Amino acid sequence: MIERGIIECRECGEHKPISEFSTLNASGVPRPYCKPCNAERVRLGHYSLTKEFVHLLLRFQEGKCALCGAIGRSQRAMDIDHDHACCPGRRSCGECVRGLVCSSCNFHALGWYEALPLELRTFDLLNTYLADPPAKRLRVQLVAPAGG
Repeated sequence: MIERGIIECRECGEHKPISEFSTLNASGVPRPYCKPCNAERVRLGHYSLTKEFVHLLLRFQEGKCALCGAIGRSQRAMDIDHDHACCPGRRSCGECVRGLVCSSCNFHALGWYEALPLELRTFDLLNTYLADPPAKRLRVQLVAPAGG
């Protein structure tokens, strides 16, 4: 509902000026989500993830980068890492998501390391992460029967 140039975001529930909302098309009709919420929805859709799963994963990782341990300010502040060998295109199936990492580890560590020939991949920390990433461990916990 637009009232005096103020809209309530359908995602975060905050009342914001109309300038905080993108438009759907050339008609000028504002999207129902503010720009930050819409960007997060697009990002999660890109990786076929739900907001709830990313929140659980961030909690599972104790709010830290899965590699260096840097504390993330929020789930939006962390990059979503996925196995590009599984989904080389622009979208991920979601099953190949490995974890939440800081942008430094995502851009400077993982990309560089995965480009190395296998015989040069000798960093235990990175090998452990790649072999048994947090998202994989979390998925196992989520499907495990309760109490067993």
